[in-house]
Amino acid sequence: MPGDARGRAATRRALLDAAYGQFLETGYLRTTIGAVTARAGYTRGAFYSSFRSKEELVGALYRSANAHQVARLRHAVLGEVERTRGAVPAADVVPAALRGLAGSVGAEARWFGVVTELRGAAVHDAAARRVLLDAQEDLLAGLVTLLDDVLVRTGSRLDLPTRDVVAVGVGLYERAFTVDEPDAAETAAAVRAATETFAGVLRAVTR
Repeated sequence: MPGDARGRAATRRALLDAAYGQFLETGYLRTTIGAVTARAGYTRGAFYSSFRSKEELVGALYRSANAHQVARLRHAVLGEVERTRGAVPAADVVPAALRGLAGSVGAEARWFGVVTELRGAAVHDAAARRVLLDAQEDLLAGLVTLLDDVLVRTGSRLDLPTRDVVAVGVGLYERAFTVDEPDAAETAAAVRAATETFAGVLRAVTR
């Protein structure tokens, strides 16, 4: 029934939102399924009708965060491509868009705190490891598609595989997120520095 499907989707969304808030407050490792269901106002039965485990929950949340981040970047970068009518090479367009986003990365930095915990758990937990690897591949795939799109629209090409360039960029920003608290001035400065470093990488490998 359509109504049932909408209800299940709403329950799933509410559980994801509750999990996100709980993970930020208490961390991935200390968050329990009971805490998530209590925060969302649902029973454990409702949880298990949507997710088989906490790992499946964080995997879905990770992919949702990926989709949000990629959409935000796509809007900024393609907006810059349109503004410049595709006449500016990707090595200049992408950093220009990233500079415009550099002042509002608190949400991404806070989420990276959860990711860092998940990475720690993945060392000894196969389920957490699968979630982490799948989610990382999902993020890279989304960013590769975006950069390939920009390359086509600007008539640019890379001397390296797109995935390698994207992986460098992701690594630079992840390091920046670890400098200080998510909303700290030091973190913002590190993100700006990461943007300029990535701009240099792009200039070096873009034709």
